Amino acid sequence: MQIDTATSSDIDAILALQTQIYRTDTPAPNSKEVLEKQLEDTSCDVLVLRVDDKVVGTASIYYLDVAIRGKRIAYLEGLVVDKAQRGKGLGTSLFEKCVEIAKDKNCYKMIFTSGFDREDAHKFYEKLGFKKWGFEFRMDL
Repeated sequence: MQIDTATSSDIDAILALQTQIYRTDTPAPNSKEVLEKQLEDTSCDVLVLRVDDKVVGTASIYYLDVAIRGKRIAYLEGLVVDKAQRGKGLGTSLFEKCVEIAKDKNCYKMIFTSGFDREDAHKFYEKLGFKKWGFEFRMDL
């Protein structure tokens, strides 16, 4: 297992994995261009987890400066391990790497969202030390 910063050659694999968690079978027509920009953006880290040189996991970390704290928060998005590879500790390793990177970038907290219906995922997050802290208020635009 190896966790690296994603490159352009990982884009197709990342988008294929993301269909497993984003409740869509088809990426948006401009998804490759959007992901390419994220790979170049210093306020974002896109990671891939490889097993035998195959991308089987991915996660993105977005950094937002919080003036009153003088630090950043890390917003974790799109963490997914391929369904066929789950239960092997790969997701735990990817999460731990995300936390390590956020600490190295002077973040004081990491947040993410998860749908109410993802109870297995919630158990996984809690096992890793994350706590339910508040509500997500959302308005689809």
